[in-house]
Amino acid sequence: MRALLLPLLMAGCAAAAPMPDGGARAPRMAEVAGYTGTFLPTGELAVRRTATPFRMDEGAEAKRAANALCGGKVASGDRDNFIDDVWVFPGGCA
Repeated sequence: MRALLLPLLMAGCAAAAPMPDGGARAPRMAEVAGYTGTFLPTGELAVRRTATPFRMDEGAEAKRAANALCGGKVASGDRDNFIDDVWVFPGGCA
């Protein structure tokens, strides 16, 4: 199952598909030096560090970056996960 999710996640991070409503309801993300955030078509927030890729043990840093990208309102929970060098927050921005 994880092998199927990885290509889908990476494709979503490379070029996120536009949201069905044209992005009218998409949360605005702040610019944060050293990090990029991408909303996947399912509404999940994928956070990537631009310099050195994230490691699995850096969830706290990824959450801080997600909070900064979301204006302090990331919807974090027990479903947050790490795939390759990307931390994914299924709840997106709150």
